[in-house]
Amino acid sequence: QVSPSIRVDLDKVDRLVNMVGELVITQAMLKALVDQLPTEYATRVAREIEELSHHTRDLQDSVMAVRAQPVKTVFQRVPRLVRQLAAETGKQVRLVTAGENTEIDKTVIEQLGDPLTHMIRNAIDHGIESPEDRIAVGKQPEGTICLSAEHRGGRIVIRIDDDGRGINRERVVEKAIEKGLVAPGATLSDEEIDNLIFAPGFSTASTVSAISGRGVGMDVVKRNIQQLGGRVFIISKPGEGTTFMLTLPLTLAVLDGMIVSVGRETYVLPLANVIESLRPNEADIYRVVSGGEILLLRGEYVPLVPLYKLFHVRGGVDEPAGGVVVVVETEDSGKVGLLVDGLVGQQQVVIKSLEPNYDPVPGIAAATILGNGRVALILDVSSLREMSVARARAARPAITSGVLEFAS
Repeated sequence: QVSPSIRVDLDKVDRLVNMVGELVITQAMLKALVDQLPTEYATRVAREIEELSHHTRDLQDSVMAVRAQPVKTVFQRVPRLVRQLAAETGKQVRLVTAGENTEIDKTVIEQLGDPLTHMIRNAIDHGIESPEDRIAVGKQPEGTICLSAEHRGGRIVIRIDDDGRGINRERVVEKAIEKGLVAPGATLSDEEIDNLIFAPGFSTASTVSAISGRGVGMDVVKRNIQQLGGRVFIISKPGEGTTFMLTLPLTLAVLDGMIVSVGRETYVLPLANVIESLRPNEADIYRVVSGGEILLLRGEYVPLVPLYKLFHVRGGVDEPAGGVVVVVETEDSGKVGLLVDGLVGQQQVVIKSLEPNYDPVPGIAAATILGNGRVALILDVSSLREMSVARARAARPAITSGVLEFAS
């Protein structure tokens, strides 16, 4: 019987992906040259380039499908790990998996193993209680860990849920103060406390064991996921359990982007994050006493993040009413309005990672080459809001009131 599949060396597939990427860049350059042609030729050439664009996208989708693999290959390692850790800790743990056939780029899958291992270890050692403790609080003696994967909004979302004790926030703050990560008496939100566990060298374990206590693990998880262009979020309810949620790009090669201008600079916003763009009215802009501005958009207040200020770009539009606000959806901060000078256009862009050639840059996910041959930076929309808040805090004294006030 003839086999319906063949083995192909991964390097050959990678070369094919790179060739498709170069084809996308060349196509964008051809599109940019059309505007310089006489009118009688421009229309016909534009039509043919549009046809080429369709074929290129089909080719790209086919190549990415060759690289795609189900996350089952990573999930299959977890049951043995859970059994081993349950035996070492004397706990009863049941593993439930879902979405094992969800497909993701092979490069992403290869780097998922270590982060998942760390989070499963964390869930069993710190989250799931001993059978005696669970019975004492009215729970079943057997704890449950749910591992699931799904496609959502052009990304893959992987969740690790446990029904354990949740994050002991008092203990986390106590350890953070002890290590000098937090000033004594500082007021932190639950979200800020939960995110302290990602600090380098942080651990709440009282003793060092083979499983935990060294302070190495969760900071590595966050760094590895961010290098893949992903994010990590925590949702924890004391006594009920904790959820770790990873959001990752489906592929590391090509994305649809919206190109925006700020001063003399050009940036790319992932189209999957863009909700809408608008020119705001001055009457809808409110200045907050604690710093910054917000936009009233159909009854909803959206924080504004001026990109020229965030990246120190000269010549950028500094008044929201004089520029364009691009409303984007972030994974953790909801909607954010990015203030830019104008919209340049929309196109497929080839992702060129910064890390191998430079260092990680806050707010920047990667770079690309545009149709005019210039390099443009691809923005990490989820970190822009964090950068804006951190910048505002650094520029003003601490605010003690939690009430939202508007400047008159």
